Amino acid sequence: MSGSDFIDEVMLDFKQGIQASSRHWYNNIQWLGRGGSAVTWLMLAGSGPFKGTPFAVKIFRRVSKPERRQSFINEMKFLGECEHPGIMRTFDDGVYREDHPFVVAEYLPRTLAQTIRARTTSMVEKLSFMLQLLSTLEYLSTLEPAVIHRDIKPQNVFVKGGACVLGDFGLLKRGDEIDEDSPEDIFKRSAGPGMPFFYRTPDQVSYARNEAELTVASDVFQLGLVAAEMFTGRNPEKRAEHNGFLSDVELNQLGFVPGSSGGMIAAIIRSMLETDTANRPDAGSLLEQWKGVFFSVASQQNAIEGRVL
Repeated sequence: MSGSDFIDEVMLDFKQGIQASSRHWYNNIQWLGRGGSAVTWLMLAGSGPFKGTPFAVKIFRRVSKPERRQSFINEMKFLGECEHPGIMRTFDDGVYREDHPFVVAEYLPRTLAQTIRARTTSMVEKLSFMLQLLSTLEYLSTLEPAVIHRDIKPQNVFVKGGACVLGDFGLLKRGDEIDEDSPEDIFKRSAGPGMPFFYRTPDQVSYARNEAELTVASDVFQLGLVAAEMFTGRNPEKRAEHNGFLSDVELNQLGFVPGSSGGMIAAIIRSMLETDTANRPDAGSLLEQWKGVFFSVASQQNAIEGRVL
């Protein structure tokens, strides 16, 4: 382990407590995961109104890159201000040992990636997830300035019952703000172990090449990749080969979508994966299209089983 790796680690013992700015305590239960700028632990509220409740506590770890600290704080502030049900909720925050700001968020142990792999989700449930995620994207696009998530993938979408929640806003970009990190560094932070290059968008590549500004249309493309994976079982994006992160985004043919509405669903997904942003629908218009398919499938489901979800 290099010197920077060592100082960038945040290690907690079992039952170790940390105190938030609210003065409430949270006790460590287990390690959950490690990202480009933070490490997440499962903790139990040891005091306060939520005593006994488990939370995901995300702690900034990248002290060797102080410019990322502000990005982490911006993420904390944004999540604390959000009121949309499709965005992960936070309940507390604080600073651990002076250098490590942290946020206390709802604990959502099941990701959409796990749900896709399980192959137990019905067609109407998948459609409901799409409506919820598009509602979230429309909300982000109407903020002033608009917020671009930039890291929409099944591993960053969480499922709780019938609800679908977007999390991990560590790469959020507001309007035309300037990035502190290099484009390649951002791509690497987004990739995650074992998942290189598969959720890039043409917009992100153009932005990294200094050819165009990044807009909320990029999130629509990423959600299109997620939709393709959810409905066909396969992400159509090809692995970047020759020029790494800056390679053109290339897609395989969209897989087969089963069911009587499969053709319509496939057509909408293809529109989300349009390379030209001028031909790519926005989240609001897509929400109406997906809603039409949802009610068609839900009507059939209700007629057969007397229930929808």
